[in-house]
Parts: sequence; structure tokens; C-alpha cells
Amino acid sequence: MDGISKVFQAATGAIFACTAAVQQPDFNEVLAAWTGTQSLAGGSGIDELRSILAELRKRSTSARKVAPKLAGVGRVLWPINGKPNPCGMSIKCLSPSDAAVLATISRLKGIAPVSSKIRRRLPLLKENDTSVVLSVEASGHRVLLGGDLHVRADRSLGWLAIVDDHEGSDARHHAFKVPHHGSPTGDHDDVWSKLTVEQTCAVTTPFVGGSVRLPSVEDCRRILSKTQNAYLSAPPLPGKFRDTNKAVERTVQETTRSVHFVPGKYGHVRLRKLLNGAPSTPWQVELFGSAVSMSDYVRSFS
Repeated sequence: MDGISKVFQAATGAIFACTAAVQQPDFNEVLAAWTGTQSLAGGSGIDELRSILAELRKRSTSARKVAPKLAGVGRVLWPINGKPNPCGMSIKCLSPSDAAVLATISRLKGIAPVSSKIRRRLPLLKENDTSVVLSVEASGHRVLLGGDLHVRADRSLGWLAIVDDHEGSDARHHAFKVPHHGSPTGDHDDVWSKLTVEQTCAVTTPFVGGSVRLPSVEDCRRILSKTQNAYLSAPPLPGKFRDTNKAVERTVQETTRSVHFVPGKYGHVRLRKLLNGAPSTPWQVELFGSAVSMSDYVRSFS
């Protein structure tokens, strides 16, 4: 969430939506255990959320309180009552499920600090069950924004809960933001076959941390087996450390075993199409910066 509060402050007409986990009575109790306060203060992510709530208070008036919209399965974030909607646009939450919210709060409570020393950062849970997946539609064109949701063995959680909720629907998505940097932890055949059209336009972002680089070449090959219309916003490769001050550069290299920029390159993928065209019409794909087609990236390793 680093930096999202500044984006929200600049986007004065935007609404803010976050996972429905924050409405649970136990949420403040968990925060108090980790940060020593019942308010949203301290720690990575928590500082950002606190800044956003402060901005929402600024936008509130005596007649109307502005509050975050809570994202949970089936919740419609847009349209908002009374707002014009000429394109028939909708933004609907496909997650988190009710079971996921309760499971996450339970796990956080179960690993509360045992010492009297207050920790300023909430622990990182490997299974991000409360990640928000969105289905965006305009004039029949649909985009699936996969967040960081994982596939879980328990079908009340993760992607399989979404697949089961979608059973019987013939709505398919024409573009897919692939979750979790293309990692297999967020991949399931049913997601592709039941939630997206054939050869959907798929895009993902890289992650580079130590020896971990996502998506791997094998991850890319797996995604390409689902669709050839797949793109990376940048290759998952670290960049060599450079500094304009050569003394600084030399000192850093002499005092570290390894140093590099993470990720090494940046870019973005833009998908566009006319809303008055048929949903089956192909996307106009534009690549900026270091963005690359996934098939070209894989071929570079051949």
C-alpha cells in the first residue's frame, strides 16, 4: 500500500474501497496487539490507511460523512446511486469471501505478540485470503483484476470460492490482470476456463527479491499455454547498481556482497478498445518503457 494515500489525496473525485476485514470487531483488537493502540497507527500499510482515513474526514461535511466502501464478495462498488452511468459500467467485488475475512482475522489473532515489546508492523501472511478481486464491465467488455489472491484447498477461500460463486454464469472476461506476479500459487485451470474467454489478454507485473524472480520462465510458459496474448509490464530481472558519485558506487560495492535495483526496469501495458464495438473485438495493446510480450521474453531464453 506504500504511496496509495498520496494518490488518493490527488484524486479528489475518487472513492476509496478496502477489504471488508476492517469492519470486523476483532480488527481493532488485532491492531492494538501489534501497535499498542486502538487507532490505525504505525507500521507498513497501517500508516497509509491512517492517512487515507484522515483524507476521508477532510472530505466529510456536517451533512454527509465520507467513509470507505467495504469490498466483499458480491459488493458493487460502482455505479453509485445518483451518479450518471452512460456506458453501463460496473465494478463488482468477487472477493474476499465471508469465510476468508473471518479466517484472516483468526490467523492474525493467533500470532499476536507474546512479549510486552510493541511491534510496529503487522505480520506478513503467506495466504492473502482477503485480497480484493474485481470484475470491471463497460458496455459488455469485461476485465478481471486478480489482485494477489491465492488458490486454496478449502473451496470457501481464494480463487476456488470465486469459481464456485460464478457457477452457472456465462459471463467471461476479455482481459485478465494475472494475480501474484504469475506465480503458480495464484493459478488454477478453472479460473481460465470459467472466468475468462479463450485467448484472453493477460497482463502481470514482475517481482524481484533476492533469488526470487516472478514470473519464472516456467510460469510464463504455463500462462502462454492458456493464452498467447500475454504481457509483462517489465522483465523480472534486477538492474545493476549505479550511482552518479563514483566514490559512493565504489564504497557500496566494496562493503556489500551483492547490490542491485529491484526491479531493474519499469514499464506498463495499456489495453484499449472502442466501447461501441463487440466485446469479442481484440484489444489494442501498447507497450511502454520495459514492457514486453511474454512470448518474446520466453524466446530470449531459448
